[in-house]
Amino acid sequence: MTSKYLIIGGTGAIGYSFAKAIQEAGETATLLVRNRRKAVDLFGDTSRLTFVEGDVNDTALLKSLAEGTSFIFHGANVSYEHWAAAMPVMTRSVIEAAEHADATVIFPGNNYNFGRIDKPISEITPFNPCAPLGKVRAGLERMLQQATDRGRIRTLVVRMAEIWGPNVTNKQIAPIFENALKGKALPWLISADTPQQLLYAPDAGRAMVALTNRGDLRPYEVYNLGGTMVPTIRSWLAEIADVAGKPAKISVAPKMMVRILGLAIPVMREVASLAYKYETSVILNDDKFAAAHPKFQQTPMRSAIAETLYWFSKNGSGSETNRKAHRKSRLDGAVNFAVDNMAIALFPAILVLLAGTFPALEAFLPYMLVAAGIYWTPGLHSLTKRLRTRFTGS
Repeated sequence: MTSKYLIIGGTGAIGYSFAKAIQEAGETATLLVRNRRKAVDLFGDTSRLTFVEGDVNDTALLKSLAEGTSFIFHGANVSYEHWAAAMPVMTRSVIEAAEHADATVIFPGNNYNFGRIDKPISEITPFNPCAPLGKVRAGLERMLQQATDRGRIRTLVVRMAEIWGPNVTNKQIAPIFENALKGKALPWLISADTPQQLLYAPDAGRAMVALTNRGDLRPYEVYNLGGTMVPTIRSWLAEIADVAGKPAKISVAPKMMVRILGLAIPVMREVASLAYKYETSVILNDDKFAAAHPKFQQTPMRSAIAETLYWFSKNGSGSETNRKAHRKSRLDGAVNFAVDNMAIALFPAILVLLAGTFPALEAFLPYMLVAAGIYWTPGLHSLTKRLRTRFTGS
């Protein structure tokens, strides 16, 4: 069955909500995922969704999946420190697939492109990134616009404020809700006392479905989604604690600590470069979307918080699902340890027996043992993986 949508990055924060919104709208989607089994477990309800395991950089596969689709959601992502190298490569692959299928690329943007700015960002505000990640994001949008200008593809850029909600499992958002459930301090970075825009992920998913159903999209179209402006992050965290029924304890990591951590942790180095986002209010003006969809309603904040807390109670690090995954991981580790050590003991024993049968080999035995260790290491890991698949089902 041909789907209207091909979603790349469907298990990520935005892709997951987009796929859920597609289901609710009665449409179909194909999801390209790294691990099909994990994706199916994450969604639970897989009606109207087809899951294919593969790599976004497998352009032949991507073109095959794109055939007959109208929209390709480009939600492929990697850790911050790998953006500069990996994101342009993945984007080129998506462009080729969209050109092949005559499909529109949906690109979830953000406000990194504009750096420190003291006025609201419209859809035509010029780029002015001041951090490496912002330069990468600006470059990706330029790449898509150039491909559109050359008539190769059509593009819908949906720029979003700070995303939060179910399945938003990054290191900034997930600890907030997991700690709220445990009554621990809710963490934030650098400053919790500035007004900020927050966009509830399911609202972003519904908004993108609404945009794809418009018949008046230009070849290169941009919409901003600003979400909700909270007076301060501190007030938002206090509301989360209140909904969770726990004391409002808040912990803010100062900028100096983030910078020091960045000396040793690459991803924190990139976060430190975005310090201005925590110290000031970077605002997306979404009047264009509001005018186009005047009946669109955002989820009330307390309802959204409750839904997110419920999701993390079922899927977060302290949930029964995660505890089972942890137990399974420990079993996998035990299997790896046993197989590797059996093999390490077995192959030298075979070489010793051969040297006893053929005395001429005895002088070369130490070298053969070293060579065997070097040669068999990749094979051991392959053998471990096959045995783990057979005995644990992963």
